[in-house]
Amino acid sequence: MTEKNNRRKFLIKESTRQRCKIWPYDEKTARRFAPVSLELFSYLREVSAIDFSLFIVACDEIIEFIKPNELSAELLEQMWQASIRPGADIDICVLKADLPKFEALINQVRNKKIRIVLEKDRTLDARVLELYSSLSSASQMIVRGGINNHVANKAIDATASIMSSQIDSDIAVGTLSRMISCDSTLYDHSASVAMLSATIAMSFLKNPLSREECQIVAQCGLYHDAGKSCVPNHVLNKPGSFTPEEFEIMKTHTILGYEELRRAIDKGAPVNELAARVAMEHHERFKGRGYPHGKKGRLEDHAEGIHLYTRIISVADVYSALLMKRVYKAAMSSTEAIELMTKNADDDFDPEIFYPFCDHIRTSIEVFREREKQSASGSVRMISEKESFSEALRNIKTERKHKS
Repeated sequence: MTEKNNRRKFLIKESTRQRCKIWPYDEKTARRFAPVSLELFSYLREVSAIDFSLFIVACDEIIEFIKPNELSAELLEQMWQASIRPGADIDICVLKADLPKFEALINQVRNKKIRIVLEKDRTLDARVLELYSSLSSASQMIVRGGINNHVANKAIDATASIMSSQIDSDIAVGTLSRMISCDSTLYDHSASVAMLSATIAMSFLKNPLSREECQIVAQCGLYHDAGKSCVPNHVLNKPGSFTPEEFEIMKTHTILGYEELRRAIDKGAPVNELAARVAMEHHERFKGRGYPHGKKGRLEDHAEGIHLYTRIISVADVYSALLMKRVYKAAMSSTEAIELMTKNADDDFDPEIFYPFCDHIRTSIEVFREREKQSASGSVRMISEKESFSEALRNIKTERKHKS
């Protein structure tokens, strides 16, 4: 059944027609509106008012569903339920002229959440979360769809900040891993994948990549799920497991992402061509069990192999996804995620990437346990700028052993 036919199943209630302004939704009208990312839709529940309208596109009509200063939890819940209703694929939009207001509000809520998380868990690193916030802002523009020069330049700026930060790899991984347990709504999958992938490329490989290459890897992480903006919302945001038919629709996000990025590149957007390849390949698996083409092995070894950047991002993608809480599954701890990934690791991941990543996850867990002990005791050891956290951990243990 076509998407157009799916849209026609959505019936607008009479009470909504009486309350809301509704227009015909044609090609000319569509050019005035921009879809908003639903990944962080819950952020709107954190504010008391908005100074823009939220619209629902349903069938061939557009509804001004929430007007400025009429925000309520009840109306937001109605919008959300409409977006996940089976067989009624709708879009939630704002006027393009109001898009900066929407993004500024989301950024404001995100930064407030980060401040609260840092107060709640003093072992987290503020610099890591500052970088994460910038990546998340870029990520939400990509997930929303419509990649252009502005979006691509935002991704370039956000990933450049990672390269100049010189943050210890273990503390970066540990902060991202623990943050989700403090506030699951703060977690942005593509932003997390971008930072984890850059960290792997910089620090966990036998032959670490250059700064320029690491920045491209981070950009590929931001773009890897670009195709999800083309998947119907009732599938993408379904509060439960997919049917076989829905899973086949979901799998198309790899090809759709490739096509979306290729269109942007062809129009001159500053997106590296490898981002399109990674979007296509990121669900391929090392021994050929993935999709869409069943590729296997390393591209360095044969022409049908998987690119190095994809093999890096595949590890970060699965790890990040397991940490996330979903309606149909609980969030996993770092230890649980690594244990589950290890069960099929030899089939799914490049061992030269996966096992060093596991070692660093375990190190980061130890580092943060030590930071918790210090925080609880009130005796926080200062760390030299020349000393990594993993080195500091070893030194702390040595000092404690000598004292005992």
